[in-house]
Amino acid sequence: MTSGGAGHKPGKWIVAAALAIVLVVGVSLVVGGALNPDEAPATVLTTSAVEAAPPPSSEDWYDLTTYAPVEAGTGLEFVPSVSIGVGREPLSGGLRGTAGSSAAQPVNFGTWQTASRCTRLSVWVGKDAASSQRDGVGQFVIKADETEAATRQAGIDDAPQHVEVDISDVDRLTLLDVRAGRDAVNAWGTPRVFCAAPPGRTR
Repeated sequence: MTSGGAGHKPGKWIVAAALAIVLVVGVSLVVGGALNPDEAPATVLTTSAVEAAPPPSSEDWYDLTTYAPVEAGTGLEFVPSVSIGVGREPLSGGLRGTAGSSAAQPVNFGTWQTASRCTRLSVWVGKDAASSQRDGVGQFVIKADETEAATRQAGIDDAPQHVEVDISDVDRLTLLDVRAGRDAVNAWGTPRVFCAAPPGRTR
């Protein structure tokens, strides 16, 4: 009797283990929500993962020479690059004021609709080193809407001058230069704006 009873014990343990496996699998299916076997379980991001991945910023520098101004004078010329005054290195992207232009009768100007999307303007100003004329002092005016935000003056023998202007609340940005008809040509080198969106349509 003793040997017979001991022989049945392993069978009972096997049955108990099988029942336990069935119960575990059943509970897993219910908890996992696997109502549709063809549907893959959704991926859930933890709070720490979301906080560790901030949304990318769309702000960037935009070259004004790439975008069409909403208004421009007949003396404004777009060029791929320009050298200014005694500066040795050409600046990529440039504007040239080729006609006689005054504050009363502006001809060398361009206006871009920044519409408060932009925060900074960066540009180099001076006389075009390749100009056939050598005389005159050019005046460079940066207008934020109707207000003069910055002005500079330069002759052909001056080094390029770097100008930065805060344009955070500006809807219309204007670059205007003043030049007598026989003076050396005025130049704007690498005019660019820091914006959340492009400052207009491409030219």
